[in-house]
Amino acid sequence: MMNFNAKLIALLFGLVILFTSTLSLSAQSAIGTVVTLTGYILNGNNLLPVEAHYALYDATGKKVGQSHTANAHDGYLVTGLRSGEQYLIKVEDPRYLKQEFKIEVPKTSKYAEISKDFVVRPMEVGRKMAMQPVPFDLKKTALKVGTEQDMDEVARMLILNPSVNVDVLCYPDENGNADAIQQVSAARGASLKAFLIKAGVSAQRVSVRNAASTDPINPPPLRKGAKGKRYVGPAYLVITKV
Repeated sequence: MMNFNAKLIALLFGLVILFTSTLSLSAQSAIGTVVTLTGYILNGNNLLPVEAHYALYDATGKKVGQSHTANAHDGYLVTGLRSGEQYLIKVEDPRYLKQEFKIEVPKTSKYAEISKDFVVRPMEVGRKMAMQPVPFDLKKTALKVGTEQDMDEVARMLILNPSVNVDVLCYPDENGNADAIQQVSAARGASLKAFLIKAGVSAQRVSVRNAASTDPINPPPLRKGAKGKRYVGPAYLVITKV
């Protein structure tokens, strides 16, 4: 009799678990899986956390939320994202250049958290923005293969900020005579300007500034680097008008 009662209780317990799980899955299906995005907004000059206003847009371009980082060191938090959906985080703060960051939420059936940091650029005349990775190969003046996506993001940033003008400043890979340095600098700058114009940036907004030497801030190393790691002169955008 005791064995029968034990088996009956176990059966009933199993049915309760099954029923509860079914209700949970049904509820989850009804409201959709929620994903949370967290991280920091970083200053492009020093990569330290900053406060900034931002907004969230869905794939149709509809604004679905906006907020700001109340405390830089606490970072930002966006919740309510849906599994498998695409979003845009747009920086909407007059202290920084307008920028967009695409968010692709992975498909999941459970609550999930995604961590992602965003780098913003201060809206300041004279501010230099390093182009990473460097868009040239050693001793070459044409844009290297594979930089298109990074360059597209730079062009998009300029298009989003139509009042901003920039100088393109490119440095050579090594020191030499002044004429040779300026020729390399001018040719690299022309390549970058041509790409930006083709991508939709007005030619009047982009000028080329020639370098007179290698980069004084990030100069070539005194010793030869490890095999496969060769120094290539940096390239910058310098804000001349906001």
